[in-house]
Amino acid sequence: MKSTDPKRRMKRTLSRARTYAHVVLDLLGPLRIDAGPRTDFFVDPADGRVVANAPATLAPVEGDFVLSALVEVAFAAMFDAGALLVWEDERRWAKLAFELSPQQERMVVSVVTHGRSDDCNSTVVAAESVRLRIARMDEAYAFHASRDGERWDLVRHFHLAGAVEIGFEAQSPRGDGCEAVFSDIRFEQRTLLDIRDRS
Repeated sequence: MKSTDPKRRMKRTLSRARTYAHVVLDLLGPLRIDAGPRTDFFVDPADGRVVANAPATLAPVEGDFVLSALVEVAFAAMFDAGALLVWEDERRWAKLAFELSPQQERMVVSVVTHGRSDDCNSTVVAAESVRLRIARMDEAYAFHASRDGERWDLVRHFHLAGAVEIGFEAQSPRGDGCEAVFSDIRFEQRTLLDIRDRS
């Protein structure tokens, strides 16, 4: 990953989608992902049941990086979402999502899965879109959210070891489907030095 143009590099890595996913990828514009009915990535913390059928586009990455995007979702049902995803396997992964809550509020939500998933609601989003960001620093990751792309608020700091793929997914666990749109995608091969300084 030596490219000096992060957007060009991300376009190239996004050329391979997961085989179970039907993904519409427009390299000249926003990335649109259509989630079908009852699609999700989640390992139930109570009984360990695995659901891993959401459409996603992922690419392998090495070293430290920062990936961000403006996320919009055509919300229709509870838990509809568009998310940035870090994927190792069905039992080890994490996602940062723009999701519709049971109270019909748009929220930033994160899930980290080590065997089983947790589920952590963050802030309510009044706008129609939100910027989400993933940063890796060796084996540590930071999730951030931003309204304007200037001030980034820390959502989550966690550990995930091993080789990973990164990318985007859409889900509709309780609904009949939704579309997520990812625009202004930015990928940089750099180390985020301070996860709490809001930059």
